Amino acid sequence: MSALAEFRPGLAGALASRGLTVATWGSGGRRSANLLVVSTKPKPSVLYVKEFNVPGRRGFWGLTHNQVDRLEAVAQRWFVVFLLRSSSSGYVLTGSQVLHRVQSGAFELSGDGDFKVNEETDLAPPQHFASLGDLIARIL
Repeated sequence: MSALAEFRPGLAGALASRGLTVATWGSGGRRSANLLVVSTKPKPSVLYVKEFNVPGRRGFWGLTHNQVDRLEAVAQRWFVVFLLRSSSSGYVLTGSQVLHRVQSGAFELSGDGDFKVNEETDLAPPQHFASLGDLIARIL
């Protein structure tokens, strides 16, 4: 099973004790398993979840340009969660951190329409989370 497939039920279980739920985000009628909405108040929060599962290699992810545009257009808090060989650890960035890196060119747009994110050059230790509890503390 992929880390993404394990992430959602794990997150749902961890959020349930706080009275929160998680569902697939479907803004504009399009749904993706990579886009989740958490029932935070006063507005829901959206998580764009990507995974990297290659053993022994530094993390590398692609953020779809169209998905980033969709997230930027909504009036909700959003985050990107980069899962790294696990369903419960990786990196998390706020939407504003992502947009800053996109606008500065740090996240380069490739020919396939994805912004490329390299663990070694684009992410920092303070953005790392080691458990779902740690992730939840950062997004609430």
